Amino acid sequence: MLFFIFAGLIACAGKPVSASCPIEIIPPRVVVRYGDPISVNCSSPSDQIEGMGWESPYGGVPLTQGVSFLPLQINSLKAWELEPNCYINLNTGEQCLESLSVTVYRMADSVSMTLPSKTGHMVEGKNYRMQCDIANVAPARNLSVYWFKGNEILRTESFDKESNLSPVNLSSVFNLTARRGDNGSHIRCEAELNLGPAGPNLPVLRSKSHDVTVLYPPAFVKPEKENVTLIAGGRINLNCTATGNPMPSYSWQLSHVIQEENKNQDENQPTLTISYPGTYNCTVSNTQGTKTKYFTVTGAERNYTTLAAMIGVFLTLAALLFLGGYFFVTQDGTFSFCKGSYIRGQPTSSGAIWGPFCSNIVPCRVAKLVQVGIFFPWLLNRRLSAKNNMGDKFLKWILTLCMFYSVSGDGCSLILKPSRVVVGFGEPVSVSCEAARPVRVLGWESAISAAHTQQELSVQWKVDSLIDWIEEPICYGVFFTAPRQCEEKLNLVLYKTPDSVSIRPVNHTGPMAEGKEYQLLCEVQNIAPVQYLTLRWYRGQTEVYNHSFSDLTSSSPVQVSSILLITPTKADNGAQYRCVAELELGPEGPQPPPTVTSEPLNASVYFPPTFLSPEPEIVDLTVGSEITLNCTATGNPTPVYSWQSSHPMQERMEDEAVLTSSSLLPGTYTCTASNTLEKKSKQFIVKAKTKGV
Repeated sequence: MLFFIFAGLIACAGKPVSASCPIEIIPPRVVVRYGDPISVNCSSPSDQIEGMGWESPYGGVPLTQGVSFLPLQINSLKAWELEPNCYINLNTGEQCLESLSVTVYRMADSVSMTLPSKTGHMVEGKNYRMQCDIANVAPARNLSVYWFKGNEILRTESFDKESNLSPVNLSSVFNLTARRGDNGSHIRCEAELNLGPAGPNLPVLRSKSHDVTVLYPPAFVKPEKENVTLIAGGRINLNCTATGNPMPSYSWQLSHVIQEENKNQDENQPTLTISYPGTYNCTVSNTQGTKTKYFTVTGAERNYTTLAAMIGVFLTLAALLFLGGYFFVTQDGTFSFCKGSYIRGQPTSSGAIWGPFCSNIVPCRVAKLVQVGIFFPWLLNRRLSAKNNMGDKFLKWILTLCMFYSVSGDGCSLILKPSRVVVGFGEPVSVSCEAARPVRVLGWESAISAAHTQQELSVQWKVDSLIDWIEEPICYGVFFTAPRQCEEKLNLVLYKTPDSVSIRPVNHTGPMAEGKEYQLLCEVQNIAPVQYLTLRWYRGQTEVYNHSFSDLTSSSPVQVSSILLITPTKADNGAQYRCVAELELGPEGPQPPPTVTSEPLNASVYFPPTFLSPEPEIVDLTVGSEITLNCTATGNPTPVYSWQSSHPMQERMEDEAVLTSSSLLPGTYTCTASNTLEKKSKQFIVKAKTKGV
C-alpha cells in the first residue's frame, strides 16, 4: 500500500502523458549499478484500458487485464542493455507503448598510467605519448579522463561516441613535448563517471603519480664566447660551468706545451687556471649532446720602456754594420782589412805585415752582405755599382733568396691515414699521423691512448678495445718553422647495434576495430650514434614508412622510438607489422649496413557482421516442401545469430545461421547477426504458394 502511495506522490516528476499514448512511467529514467535492484511504475489515466503489461527480458510482466497501474521490479539487474517497454491495450483495439531509459554502470577496476619508456626518462624537445588505461568500466560514453601536472589540468578527454554499453577497457593518450622545466614534475591521470542528475555522485579514481625526468643537453651559465685579458706575469681562471641532465662532463683542448704546464690540473673540471695568452676550447658533454665554449685570452699592453731599449740595441748594431761596410767592403764587392793600403792590386811599403794577406782579396761573406742590404740598401747598391755585372747579379739573387727565406714559412702538413674511421664498440682501431715537413714534436692527444715522438715523421694512435664514447683523438705537430704548431682532428665514429628492437600498440590492448586510428610504437634500446639510424616500418614485405634521427647529436648509446599511424580494414586482419633498425655509417662502415629486426606484430582486426546480400529476400513456400533461409555473415569476432518471427520456432534453430525446414509458416522472419561491435538484421519474407501454380 505504501508503495502505491509513494508512486502517487512522485507522479508529477514522471514523463508527461501523451494524448496519443496515455502512458506515464515513474521515474522516466533509471541509473543503477550492475547487480542492484530496480523498481519502476507504469500507469495510465485513460478509462479505455483493457489491460497493460511490461515487455522486458528481465522481470517482464505479462498482459494484465483491468488494471491501470503496473510495477516493474527486478531484484538483481544483470544485463548491460535493457530497455523495458510498458504497453497498454485500449478497448478501441489499439495498442501503444513507452520505453524506460535504463543506464547500467560499473566503476572501473583500476586506473593506471603507462610511461613512454621503461626508464621513465624523456629527452628535451621530443614528443612522448603517455597512456592512461581504465579497466572494465561501463558505460564508456559517460566516462571522462583528466590529465594533471601537479594541480594543473593539461588535458580532458571524453568517450561520448562510444556505443558499447557493457564494460570495456579504455585508453586515453596524452602527447607531452618534454621541456627542461618539466624535470622533477609529477604527472597523473584521473577517471570520472558522470551519470547526470539522476545518477549518484561517484568518487574519482586516480592513477599513481609519476615523476618526470627530462634529459637535456648542456647549456653554459655564461656566454659561449668570452674575451679575457691576462695581466703580464699573472694567472687567470677560465669558467666553463654548464647545466644539463645528466650532469655534464668537461674536457679542455690544450696545446702540448700548455698541457705540460697544466698537467697537475684535473681537466675534467669546469674551471682551468692558465698563464699564457691564446685561444682555449672547453667542451661539455652528456648523453644528450656536446657544446664547446671558446675563450680568447689576450695579454695586457706591452711595457714600451723595454721595447725602446730593444730598438736602441738594434740601431747600435745597424750602425756598426754600416761602418764595417763603409771601411771594409771594396768597390768590386769584396771584403778587405787593408782597404786603404791597396792600390791597383799592389801592397804599399807600409803594408809589410798585411801585404801577403792583402795580396789575396777575401770575398765578402754572403750573410754579412745580406745584413747590410737589409738595413742599408742604398749602401749595398752603391757598392754593387762596380763593373762586375756577373757578381752584381749573383749577389742580388742571393739577397732575394735570403730575404724570402727570412719571412716565409711552410704550411701545416699533417696527414691522417685514414682520415675517417668507423669502428664497433669494443673493437681495435689504429690510425697513423704523418708530417710532411721536419717536425720538432709529433703526437696524439687522446683520453685513453696518447702518444708522441721527437725523431720520426709519423706517429700511430692505437687502441686494442675502443669503449670511450667521447673519445676525440687529435694529432698535433710542433715545427721548426712557421706555422710553429697545428693540429688535425680525427673523424672517428664509434657505433653500437641496439640491444633490442620491439614493436607494440600504444593506445589500446587487444584487437583493433576497423576504421579507427591506432598507433604502433617501435622502441630501440641502446644504439649509437643515433644520427646514423633509420627505422623502417614494414607491413608484410612492403615498406610503409621510415624515420631518421639526423637531427640528434648524441654520440653515446640512447633509446629512441618511432610511431606508425594505421587505420585498419578487414583486409588487415592477420597482417604482420615489423620495424627494422638500420645503421647507415657511410662507405667506411660495414657493408651491408648493420640491421636489427623486431619480432612481428600480428594484427587482429575486429569488424562488424556483413551479409553477402543484406537486402530482404522473398521466399516462396510450397506447402509440404522444404525451404532454406541463409543468414550467414562475415565478421570478427565470429557473429552469433538469433531469429525472430510471429510464429513459434524450434529453440535449437534460433541460434543457427541457416534455417532449413519444411514446417515454416508464411510470414516475416528476421535474422540478427551480432558481435561485440554491432548488430545487423536481415529479413526473409515467406509467401505461401500453391503447388503447381
